[in-house]
Amino acid sequence: MKTNRKVVIAFLAFFVIASSFKVSSNAYESINPNINESDNQVDVLEKRLKNLEPIEPTQMNELPSQLEEEKLYPSQTVSILEVIHNGTQIPCKVIKELPEYKRPVYDKTWHSTYWGGRWSYIPTRMYYALHRLFTTYDIGLSGQLQFQGNVGIDFPIFQSETALDLYMVVFQTTVSKVYTKGNQIIVVGKPKRTGVEVITITTGDIQPSNKEEMLLVQLATDSGYEIDYSLISYVPPDFWLKQKQKQKQKHKHQ
Repeated sequence: MKTNRKVVIAFLAFFVIASSFKVSSNAYESINPNINESDNQVDVLEKRLKNLEPIEPTQMNELPSQLEEEKLYPSQTVSILEVIHNGTQIPCKVIKELPEYKRPVYDKTWHSTYWGGRWSYIPTRMYYALHRLFTTYDIGLSGQLQFQGNVGIDFPIFQSETALDLYMVVFQTTVSKVYTKGNQIIVVGKPKRTGVEVITITTGDIQPSNKEEMLLVQLATDSGYEIDYSLISYVPPDFWLKQKQKQKQKHKHQ
């Protein structure tokens, strides 16, 4: 009986101590409401940090998206001069031109608090700083928002059921002509210190030798020296027509 009494007394003592600790802890939090606020700030800062850099220290020579594109690099390519001399010159349209534009060292939209850090990831910022040529299609609003935010240039987009534009943002180069042969597209231009041009070509003017592989878009001088390059998949000119047809079929089955 004495042993049982000791156990009961010990249990009651522990309960009293634990209860008093909980009361004192709650009282401390009520006296110091900044504790929860500080915890929330830590969570916010951790999320911002994840948007800025990889979780672990690592060497990145290419972005993951680049590695995927390189797997479908055109298997048959020729020299730039071969495309210029024996390829087909195709029409291009300048839809935006800022001759004196200077690329910023830093832009407010790259801050980790802007749009939840959508454009703040440092490896992505390094990639865009290293290149002069960027390519895209108008096949999704979210993709266009991401692309234009990354290049830091806004431009008009056009949609047609019979043609699909391939948009090219070209920094520090005056574009003069565009040629194509197989899966290659050569954008001929003269390098300069400032400026940006947004040009378009239609995919109906491109005849890829292999539509399953990437298009190799090369920014080059007229003497055949490559300045930069970009890889992008081939999308046929009737893309938007097919999208509308799919929507009609979807509505029929609803």
